[in-house]
Amino acid sequence: MHTPVLRRTTALAALLAAPILLGAVVGAGAANAQPWQVGPVYRAEFTGDAAQYLCENAAALEKSEGAITLVPCTADPSINGWYRVVVNPKAWNFGS
Repeated sequence: MHTPVLRRTTALAALLAAPILLGAVVGAGAANAQPWQVGPVYRAEFTGDAAQYLCENAAALEKSEGAITLVPCTADPSINGWYRVVVNPKAWNFGS
């Protein structure tokens, strides 16, 4: 593998690994878990009576748009609701 290609691949892997690691640390089980976003990676939360339904429908819509689900819709007792962690390049605002 050429050095520039290897450098770009390593940089891309590091960019994706940091938010995934953050998601594992701040995800389920964190008493003060909050929605967050790091570049195109984010945690979305839903609370209320229809939280599971809304989470699953939003996940299906994002998947149809090309998003990648890292953590599927999961119950989170700390928020009394549901959350998921998603990589969605379309959600990354490049300064506009």
